[in-house]
Amino acid sequence: MKTFIKTSGQLGPLLKQLRVEKGLSQAALGAKIGLSQERISRIEGRPESITVDQLLTVLMALDAAFSVEPRHSLQGQAVASVSASATLGIGDKENW
Repeated sequence: MKTFIKTSGQLGPLLKQLRVEKGLSQAALGAKIGLSQERISRIEGRPESITVDQLLTVLMALDAAFSVEPRHSLQGQAVASVSASATLGIGDKENW
């Protein structure tokens, strides 16, 4: 599944959907990456409050990836030429 996220308001529901599809509760996901159930709830509810490291760690635990692609103008030409992807190992945890 490839999903395009344009606003932080779209990110929370996507993270929740990925978690549910993996059959994980908020507590189980939190335990997997060293966070509390309350922190996972805040991440899903207010994703704009998390760091990139936190987002990448959650995505890694959900077997998902973060990818950046250029937007295209109406004429089909690339507006930017940026393309990147990143993952973060679960061993790189911090206390958030």
